[in-house]
Amino acid sequence: MPGAVGYNILWGVRDEKLYQTYQVFADQRPALELRALTLTKSYSFAIEAFNESGVSKPGPVLRIP
Repeated sequence: MPGAVGYNILWGVRDEKLYQTYQVFADQRPALELRALTLTKSYSFAIEAFNESGVSKPGPVLRIP
């Protein structure tokens, strides 16, 4: 997103339960190693952008089996 200072990666075990957040700043490398996941579980993710004006609405939820 143009003008974004960073992004919040929302994640959880269900589409409607994205209770965990990882924050990444736009000037960091475009990769994230999230070590809090279990290989045998499925997770849902969404991303929202933020800057000095506030936080965007989350994008579509993606489910990773």
